[in-house]
Parts: sequence; structure tokens; C-alpha cells
Amino acid sequence: MSAWSRFKARLGLAGRSLLQSEQHLGALQHLDALSPIAARMPGLEHQLNRIATALENSERHIGLMAQMQARGQILDIVADPRFDDPRRLERSGFKVHSQYDEDGIISEIFRRIGTTNRQCIEFGAGNGTENCTGFLLMQGWKGLWIDGGDAFLPTLNVAWKPELERGQLVARREFITVDTIDTIIRDAGFSGEIDLLAVDLDGNDYHFLENISAVAPRVICAEYNANIPPHVDWKMARRDDYVWEGLDDRTGASLKALEIMLGRRGYALVGCSVAGVNSFFVRQDLVGDKFADPFTAENHYHPWRFFYPASGSVSNWREGPVRR
Repeated sequence: MSAWSRFKARLGLAGRSLLQSEQHLGALQHLDALSPIAARMPGLEHQLNRIATALENSERHIGLMAQMQARGQILDIVADPRFDDPRRLERSGFKVHSQYDEDGIISEIFRRIGTTNRQCIEFGAGNGTENCTGFLLMQGWKGLWIDGGDAFLPTLNVAWKPELERGQLVARREFITVDTIDTIIRDAGFSGEIDLLAVDLDGNDYHFLENISAVAPRVICAEYNANIPPHVDWKMARRDDYVWEGLDDRTGASLKALEIMLGRRGYALVGCSVAGVNSFFVRQDLVGDKFADPFTAENHYHPWRFFYPASGSVSNWREGPVRR
């Protein structure tokens, strides 16, 4: 057993002991106030609080260590010679508001192809604390966020109040289906060409992208199921009542399925996040020689690097884009 494994086991035992002590403390609270044991309660509570604080500090320190380790491994990955091609996107990634490196990749795509009306739409935008378009709004873009979560609007009304009040951000709390999405978009005041559409629904993403017609995005950011190898064309069957509960990974669509379907709709796959979460498509007439071919899943796929959560969700993987 490695040193890390032994340390993890000891932390687990300490955590379980703390929980059991908390249960014992609750039982002691029911004792008669004059009981000798009850008289020692304040001291016991103080000791338990000290243990809890120590565990919380250990968790933070281990999180920082995990970030440092993940940062080093990510830098090793993007240093692979196959990413020396300046048309590739892996070395452009960074995080400001996104979950992983999507902010940097999206910025680089638009640096290459330019922008038009700087409008963006995101399905599954979450509560506004972390998504693929928040950084764009910070730079003056106009956006439509759609999400069905209970915490969606209450959080936005606080964190994004200025943007909502001046109409820069339009928010809709809706449980969307393939049949209703176009109406929701048009009713929110969006139509025709937009610069970016981001889709993160953990389910019917493929079917939304196949059928949406209210807007014509120049760039699409779409979550893919990286558990499925890049050569396999697979997508979940359409289910309008589907909500991902984390029970299994048979959800969404493979990168190959998105490549084929969006290819029919006039888009080319130009890259994926190093974390193996999101894929990026650019309208074919805008691609030229600006991105790395072939525009296939086999060329651009990244596996799901789920062991980098601390690095992706807490801080930047690196100070800025890696240039070679």
C-alpha cells in the first residue's frame, strides 16, 4: 500500500470516528444536567471541534496538492509533440469561468475566425457560477441562459443582477424538449445567426443539436461522452422526460456521433477540451486552414480525465496559453 493510500485510509478512519463521536455527543445531551458526564460536555465538544477543524484543514491542503499534481500532468499532456501543430487548440486552454479549459479554447477559436454579433446561448448553464459563456458576458457579449434547476434564477438574480437588469443576459428557467426549444429561444428574443451555442444537458444533447433551427451558430460547444471510444457512433435514444441522475454513463452521445451528425449540418470538429468533456465545432465555411485536420473524432478525441476535478474546478491549470 502506497503512502497516499495509507494516509487516505487514516483520514477515512478519523472521519468515521468523528461522526460516531458526534452521535455519542447527541446521546449525552439527553443526560441529566447534574450528571458528572454531562458536566464534561463543554470540554468534549471543544475537543471534537478541534478535530473537525483539523480535518477541514487537511482536506484543503490535500486539495491544493491535488491541484499542483494535476497541473503538472496537464502540462505534460499538452507538451506532447503531436500538439506542436499551431492549428491545434489544446495549448490555448485556460479557465476563468468555465469548468476546465473551455474559456481559453473558445477565446482562441474566435481569435481565429472573428466575431459578428457577439451573441451566445447556453443550454444547461447551471446556476451561473461555472459555465462556458460567463467569461464571454464578462467581455460584453449578450447571452441567453436556459436551465431547469431550482437554484438557477435565485443565484442569477444575485450574482448576475447588473447583466440581467440591462438586458445583456436573458435567463429562462425551463425544462426544455426538442419540440419546445425553438419557441423558447425565439420568445427570448434570439434568432438567426449567433456566434456561439453551448449545450450541456447530460442527456438529449445530440437530439437538440440535430433539430434546432431557431438560431444558426457559427461555433458550437457540445459535451460528449468520453467513455465511448472515438471510433464508435453511439447516442442515447431521445427521451423528452430524461434527467440524468448519475446512475450510469449511458447518456449523451459519443464524439463520433456528434462529428457525423454535425458534419451533415455543415460543421467541422476542430478540437476538444483536454479534460475530455467538451467538443468544439466551427461552421465549415469558416474553417479554412485555421484548424487541424482531419476533422475527425479519432484526431481530436481526449479521454475523460475525471481525476482532475480539483484542477479544473478550483483554479487555472496554467498561468496562460502554452506556446511553442
